[in-house]
Amino acid sequence: MGSEEYASKTWQVARNRVAHAIAKIREGYAKAPPRPTEHEPVDPPVPADLLNLLCRIGVALVGADETSARVQAILDKLSRRYGTDNIHFMVLPTAVFVRVRADESSAVDMLDARVGTLPLDQIDGLYRLIDQIEQDAPPPSQASRDLDKILTQKPGSPPWLILLGQVMLTVGVGMMLNPGARALVGYVVLGLVVGVLTQLADKVKLLSLALPVVASVVVAVLAYGFPGALAGGQPQQLLVPAIATLLPGAMLTNGTIELATGSMVAGASRVVYGINMLFLLALGCYVGISVLGPLSDPPVSNAQLGWWAPLLGVLLIGYGHSWRSSAPQNSVGWLLLVLYITFAAQVLGKHVSGPLTGTFLGGLVAVNAAYLIQGRKHAPPPQVAFLPAFWMLVPGGISFTGISDLVTHSISGVSSGGLEVLVSALLSVMSIALGVLVGSGLATAHTPRVATIIETVVPHHLPWQHTAGATTKKPDSDS
Repeated sequence: MGSEEYASKTWQVARNRVAHAIAKIREGYAKAPPRPTEHEPVDPPVPADLLNLLCRIGVALVGADETSARVQAILDKLSRRYGTDNIHFMVLPTAVFVRVRADESSAVDMLDARVGTLPLDQIDGLYRLIDQIEQDAPPPSQASRDLDKILTQKPGSPPWLILLGQVMLTVGVGMMLNPGARALVGYVVLGLVVGVLTQLADKVKLLSLALPVVASVVVAVLAYGFPGALAGGQPQQLLVPAIATLLPGAMLTNGTIELATGSMVAGASRVVYGINMLFLLALGCYVGISVLGPLSDPPVSNAQLGWWAPLLGVLLIGYGHSWRSSAPQNSVGWLLLVLYITFAAQVLGKHVSGPLTGTFLGGLVAVNAAYLIQGRKHAPPPQVAFLPAFWMLVPGGISFTGISDLVTHSISGVSSGGLEVLVSALLSVMSIALGVLVGSGLATAHTPRVATIIETVVPHHLPWQHTAGATTKKPDSDS
């Protein structure tokens, strides 16, 4: 019995010691700060409404045809304005990624972006909101509501005015590229047809997916089916002006800029998308011409308009683009000024050293002209003033001209230099991209000096309006 009693006491002591140890472990665990488990989400150190605002602004900037590097720079500046320096952005043409880093964790958010360009009035409101955030830093919830109002507002132009703007754009581009007297009727008819198809595509999703092919098929059928009535016997000259608004010039140029600046994923995706769009347009032309069967040879009219035709074409492009893209009120004059400066630079470069120099010089001057008017009365933000001039250069238009030549030559059985077409297309895109890249660097590097020059040339007050006792206000160096 003594051994059994000893064993029982020993077991009781061991149990007490284990229970005491477990109690101490539990007490220490209860006093320790709670540790999150992998099933419990960790709140990021940045407010959720600020992350949402920055993502949405980034997506809107992508819709304003900004490059990925430029969007990232703007978002970095806005995040620092709100007092955060631990937010990192990755911008792609179809999405904006945000990563928030903390001491022991990180959170990632993203927002997808649609492919397309915002109307000019929405781009204007977007950049004015960005300026307001940089100056006042309103609460993110209030800035998000303001952004909602900008992006959901109705277009400033009614549908009939948008259609009229499409027609004027087509005629303006045609008068710049081929000022043929007999082709004016074709420009008007095909511009009207493409404008109607574009507005229908906004309401019919299936048509929006196939719009490049459908529009180019209809244009090719009308141009080559009625060459005498619409084109004066030269139907191939109607193709580029009629489908000019569908050409991926901005996509190809921005992609080339991004590849040059190291944004390889964004740049490659834009270039591939632009090339795919070009070949879809060429496919539509091929189908349209093939449907007609053997083509006839109508009499060719060589009647050309005078030297004034390209100048009038720039005017039509300015008003057409402002109506079609709903430009801000009272900004048409500034848009026309930038357009004519860009056109003059393009013509000068073309006469000096050829078309490639013209597109390079046009892209370079367009950026700086848009920055020169910044801060003037009723002047739009630089991106709004730059986009119509950028579009007027039509880098994709030169590429599509070569591809359409390949299509028509292959149908007629005439051989064409495919390598020459592709090289010409690549050089055209690279020349305008290089011009825009250099122009952007000059504009951003010398903004104070440019503003000083403007204040000297175009002062706010005339010298004789100042009195001896009046105090003059120093011009803002950032205007």
